[in-house]
Amino acid sequence: MRIRDEDKIKRIYKAAICLISEVGIAGLTMAKLAKEAKLATGTVYIYFKSKEVLINKLFTKLQQEAAERFMQGMEKQSNFKQQLCRVFLNYLNHRIKYHDESVFLEQYYRSPYITKDQLQLTQALKQPVLDLFHQGQDNDELRCDMDVHMMFLMFLGFIRELAGEHVLGFYVLDEKKKLEAFERSWELIEKGG
Repeated sequence: MRIRDEDKIKRIYKAAICLISEVGIAGLTMAKLAKEAKLATGTVYIYFKSKEVLINKLFTKLQQEAAERFMQGMEKQSNFKQQLCRVFLNYLNHRIKYHDESVFLEQYYRSPYITKDQLQLTQALKQPVLDLFHQGQDNDELRCDMDVHMMFLMFLGFIRELAGEHVLGFYVLDEKKKLEAFERSWELIEKGG
């Protein structure tokens, strides 16, 4: 029985993210992947029997890592607005620092490759943030005339565009602008806003 070489798996994942950012999921082939990872094509197939298996596992791995980052430090904040701000900034900083991974997650989420189990995982990983929005409504801090899922998607869309513009160098974000972006978002959803 062959021992799994975790370094090779990391190289394959890194090569997949790099190639997908260049050619998209449809343009990814196992041969291109092997060349990018500097491995033999047969070696890639030892670890992943197909492109579909590879991108399914990569999606699950990256989705779980991202979800952990989104909630970091949130519980240390003293009030609801600060908690929501921490989550907003975590999302934004994640999309900037892990831009190629974020683009892959987004492409995959909208691709025919996604499985029912992965859709359920994605929904489960969103739940802590949705719960935070519900908490804000229950505590009378957020508007109750807006669905929490809509609030979440509004935040996400704004974050995605901000991060994309920053990564491309069209709208560079410093810490002050990031906080201002949160404040503008907060004004749209706060009770009485």
